[in-house]
Amino acid sequence: MGVLRVGFVGLGGIARERHVPGLRHIPDVEIVAVANRTRASSERAAAEFDIPIVCDSWEELVARDDLDAVFITTWPYMHHPVSLAALEGGKHVFCQARMAMDFQQAREMYETAAASGRVAGLCPVPYGLSVDKTVARLLRDNFLGELRLVRVTSLSDAYADSSAPLNWRKDHRLSGLNALTVGMFIEVVHRWFGWSSMVSAHTQLFVPERRDTAGKSVAVKIPDQFVFTTVVGDKLPVQFAISGAVRHASDLIEVYGSNGSLRYDVRADLLLGARAGEEFAPVAIRPEEKYDVKNWRVEEDFIRAIREGFDYHPNFEDGLRYMQVLEAVYESAAQQRAINLGDPASAGPPIGTTTAGQISR
Repeated sequence: MGVLRVGFVGLGGIARERHVPGLRHIPDVEIVAVANRTRASSERAAAEFDIPIVCDSWEELVARDDLDAVFITTWPYMHHPVSLAALEGGKHVFCQARMAMDFQQAREMYETAAASGRVAGLCPVPYGLSVDKTVARLLRDNFLGELRLVRVTSLSDAYADSSAPLNWRKDHRLSGLNALTVGMFIEVVHRWFGWSSMVSAHTQLFVPERRDTAGKSVAVKIPDQFVFTTVVGDKLPVQFAISGAVRHASDLIEVYGSNGSLRYDVRADLLLGARAGEEFAPVAIRPEEKYDVKNWRVEEDFIRAIREGFDYHPNFEDGLRYMQVLEAVYESAAQQRAINLGDPASAGPPIGTTTAGQISR
């Protein structure tokens, strides 16, 4: 394969910080086109990164026959239409997380990707990347014994201030069902332990209205707090407490087994472990397990998947799985009952009433 030509839809923060530099370190990859929300924004990005082609719309960009891959780094509301158009046009797709507005959109993206024969990847959540291989080794080596409980705690004050304005992450019209770090931690749990099979949830919305950037009062539909339990496989319970409305922040994954335990402090990027009768102590990361998150290989891995058939993750199936759990969280809270999850590629939504435009509260 010769030079691989890439176009960007929505060249914003993470594209500037990560994706553009990452691609520019790979031989025979060229960033040749950009389409932002406005022509002026596209021209600024093109000038900043010496991109030769400025498109007036994302439709114009994905329709070009001289592009091999499209990077979609917009807010979630654009991921579905741009991904479908790019895949149907024969392009490989790299999509920023979270995958879609809701489960139905995610399933359509997955099905289109599967039928296209193209590589369809998602940007991974950085949480845990530095310890993934170490955790996998400890599980293989039976360090914990029989797994019995996982707890995920993610607390912040992002929405504790009732007077804070509405931002895009809190706006269901732009983010859909995506909220706080819910999808991010579901992705990590799936990566470490396997797929979820059941969800039981409770959600709370403490501030039902916020003002947008224009000063207009807008009804808020995305909850401020999620407390839910999933089951991985047929017996491993995973408890999540995720809140954006408290004052003391923490992000912690705890894993408990019959013979030992692990604690991963996400903010400190520190993995602690202990066997029965021991105090927690830092776990040694072997040289072959190290992963420098600040210099991640995400873009390199995506390009290798295109050129060499490398197995890239997270792919659209991984995204479909966490979107299924996310939607089930909303449905479980609304229906006040547990939701059993089937095969997301063949089943409908968990109950089928929640969409990005009609979020249950």
